[in-house]
Amino acid sequence: MESVLCFRCGGDVPADQQWCGCCAAPVVTVPAPIPPVPTSPAAPAAPLPGPSLTFASGPFSVRPKRTAPIIAAVAVLALVAGVLALGAARYAGNSPEAVAEDYFDALAHGDVTAALGLMAAADMFRDTARYPLLTGAALAEERYRPRDPRVGDATETAAGIGGRGWRVPVSYRAADRTVDQNVLVIDSGGGYRLQAPLVLLGVDGERGRAVTVNGVALGRSRNAYAFPGAYEVVAAGNTLLAESRLTTVAQRAEVPVTGQTVYLAPARFDVPQLAGGAQENIRGQALTALDRCATSTEAQPAGCPFGLNIPGTGATVRWTITAYPVVSVRSDSSFWFTSSAVQLADDGTGRVHWSARYTDYTGAAKAQSGDSAFRIYGSAQATPNGIQVSLT
Repeated sequence: MESVLCFRCGGDVPADQQWCGCCAAPVVTVPAPIPPVPTSPAAPAAPLPGPSLTFASGPFSVRPKRTAPIIAAVAVLALVAGVLALGAARYAGNSPEAVAEDYFDALAHGDVTAALGLMAAADMFRDTARYPLLTGAALAEERYRPRDPRVGDATETAAGIGGRGWRVPVSYRAADRTVDQNVLVIDSGGGYRLQAPLVLLGVDGERGRAVTVNGVALGRSRNAYAFPGAYEVVAAGNTLLAESRLTTVAQRAEVPVTGQTVYLAPARFDVPQLAGGAQENIRGQALTALDRCATSTEAQPAGCPFGLNIPGTGATVRWTITAYPVVSVRSDSSFWFTSSAVQLADDGTGRVHWSARYTDYTGAAKAQSGDSAFRIYGSAQATPNGIQVSLT
């Protein structure tokens, strides 16, 4: 049976093994010892066989070195070592993929401090007044956090600022949806850091109502940066409009001019419903406003839906409403959609009787009367003191 000689430590191992049991190096096969040729007693003893022995002539022969298996084994060893090194670097946080994994792992645990620590220029994002959603409160509940993140292989890109950059694809679950989001990792000189791995949330259709995202108040801002995850957006109800709520996640978009990829979370509310009792309140105020208009003696009462063009001076008018219109509210009006007000409308049945006395341009006293139809135009708006109705 052939013996196996380790090229590194020289140890013999069984021929069916490809690695040295002592040093784990690849081995080379050598032949079994050749029986010595009979010689005279004075002849020198035969030397031991070995891979380094060569003779120009004589009774001994050595099998040539098997260099091809050695080279192949070393190549495999180098490849395995490289793969292990890359895996160790990723596991230890020394790769773009590892930084992305650590970031989403921190978010999954609600650890905002750790997440910010992995971002480039993190100090600017610690201003909670400017970035209210980059706080622990916005990730207080697990349903707001990204889940089951899967990080793909990084691709080097020229988009890095201040050094090399890598685009790392990440897929995660949020609000029972799968979200695909690329994050940018840069070599900041002090290690790998994420370049603004955030989502821009934009609110529309709140109609003057106070807005919260994951329970955090947005204040007067309609746009805010947020960590990746799910966003429960609520427009609080008031005396005029009922509460509206929705849940949104990040969506990929491109800036039209630059073609830059950004991630937006659109939060556009549908047409709001009126708050309970608001319709009756508005109708009552509208009828009260009409009665107030009827007490005027002017030809053009201010803030009233009816009036006369008198061809003279010194006019006094007596108004009597003979038919009140049915007032309704149009919260779906596109003209008012971005406003906190709602538009008033009617059914066109309003009528008023008038009696006017005036002096015409010749100096003669005149008296006239008649009936006119009128339409209501106006708005209703929520104020700290309740609903305010204005007629025009």
